[in-house]
Amino acid sequence: MTVTGTTPDLADLPALLERQRADGWHEGAQCYVSLRGEVLLDVAVGESRPGQTLDPSDLMLLYSAGKPATVVAILQLWERGLLGLDDRVAEYIDGWGGGKERCTIRHVLTHTGGFPTVGFKIFDKDLTYDEEIARIATWRAEWEPGTAAAYHPSSGWKVLGKIVEVVDGRPIDRYLRDEVFTPVGMADSHLGIPIDEQRGLGDRLAPVYWRGHMMPSFSREDGSFRMTEYRVDEIHNEPWHIAKAEPGGGMRAPARELGWLYESLLGFRSPVLEPRTVEVMGSVHRYGLKDRLLRRNIPWGLGVQVAFTGGTGHRAYGHGGMASSRGLADPEFGLVMVVVSNGLADFLAAEQRLFQVTDAVYSALGDDVARTRQRAVPIEELYGFST
Repeated sequence: MTVTGTTPDLADLPALLERQRADGWHEGAQCYVSLRGEVLLDVAVGESRPGQTLDPSDLMLLYSAGKPATVVAILQLWERGLLGLDDRVAEYIDGWGGGKERCTIRHVLTHTGGFPTVGFKIFDKDLTYDEEIARIATWRAEWEPGTAAAYHPSSGWKVLGKIVEVVDGRPIDRYLRDEVFTPVGMADSHLGIPIDEQRGLGDRLAPVYWRGHMMPSFSREDGSFRMTEYRVDEIHNEPWHIAKAEPGGGMRAPARELGWLYESLLGFRSPVLEPRTVEVMGSVHRYGLKDRLLRRNIPWGLGVQVAFTGGTGHRAYGHGGMASSRGLADPEFGLVMVVVSNGLADFLAAEQRLFQVTDAVYSALGDDVARTRQRAVPIEELYGFST
């Protein structure tokens, strides 16, 4: 389906981001929107740090919104016949065990591998990549792989990055630079930035700020969890953490460059995947399993989300980033949307931010899209409590 009529008017979107800033949800935000490869919006509002205006070219921490870059790497190797989606992880990673022996690459991509909790133990630690992989490899499975689901914030993508290195020979950060970022023109996109390069970027490297974000704390004994403050601004702005290659949540880039990756997947920039592979990626690969972390039954694609708040099209795929960001492509309309903020808001504020931006973008596309997009279900209705 194509969007007909005049160019959509997104003039009110920066004002929306400013209102969210006034509500204390972030200090600054970037937003990029394109339609069939034509840029409709590429803006930044607010500040990257006190007294420093945020620029659209500044590098933002994408958190999990950067996950699809590593998915692309895995699927490139799949296209070339160098790995299979149902290969067992144990074929690639030494010492893989702890009840996870049957875990496959597909299980990892669909968050059914059975080792989500270990990611909370390593993401904020000053460990080498191989040290982290060794801990994941021996971690005791929390369920038989493939039989249950829980979002793996960090651990699964660490494993995928290691598989890329074992198959190709290049560490995941270098592989992404050579095979994904450079072909698309993403010169300011990084998975880990060495400390000497951080100095060269100076104020373009935007910090993150805690605005009430909380994370679950799990009990392995009974599966219960409670929410606790997650003051990541004390860690994730540290040079050693910025330097870490964290495929699950450490990519830094301007919003526009993440948008360019999605444009590539839609066929509007130099391709990094074959169209049929993109179709496989954005299809549903997990259905009918309640996510133990997100507490809902959510369908999942091959390493990407296929369900979003805010009333997207029915074929949209992409990924959100922890309490801060969202990137998606909608092949039905040729739409790309990326919003990245530097404020890690509480759950309700973070969800409302993404809902409001997504709804505003789709609403601006007009009547043709309004007739076929999903209903923008209010957050309080979706989650069953009042905002």
